[in-house]
Amino acid sequence: MITLTRNAWFWLLLAVLALSPAATGFAADLASPEGVLRVLVQANIEKDFDTISRLMAHDDDAVSYTIEGRKYVGWNEFARDMQDEFNSVTRLDIPITQLKVWTRGETAWFVMELDYIRYLGSGKEEVKMLLPLRETGVMERRNGQWILVTFHESFRSEAAITPSGNQAFPSLQ
Repeated sequence: MITLTRNAWFWLLLAVLALSPAATGFAADLASPEGVLRVLVQANIEKDFDTISRLMAHDDDAVSYTIEGRKYVGWNEFARDMQDEFNSVTRLDIPITQLKVWTRGETAWFVMELDYIRYLGSGKEEVKMLLPLRETGVMERRNGQWILVTFHESFRSEAAITPSGNQAFPSLQ
């Protein structure tokens, strides 16, 4: 029988925790398009730009659209705006209210409704801004990994939008 010292048990436990999926902060199902979408939303909540970058295409000719009529061609413009958004908000909550994914071979497409809740400031000065969004998009499995290739984002309704002075959404008033 092998007897481990207290120090050895500590290092064994640490190794097991480091290798478990829960150590990443959320259970990551990267084997399915739906799982990748959920990981992308969670990465937004956590302002985890590296995960977003890893799970989105960097194609120069990929075209995506977001609110306020913004059009992104390629990765760089989108990446800059996402980083600006992360820098401008105190925190984000993004509950998914509906998600449907279809697949055929190496391609998937989806429709998702979510509440993009932005918090600016803190304490008594905190401002909450709810953006009820609808997203559609296309994903591809490349080298065994599902990635988001293109998306279109729009408002479900404008009734719940509250004012903000954020530069990433300059015309929302």
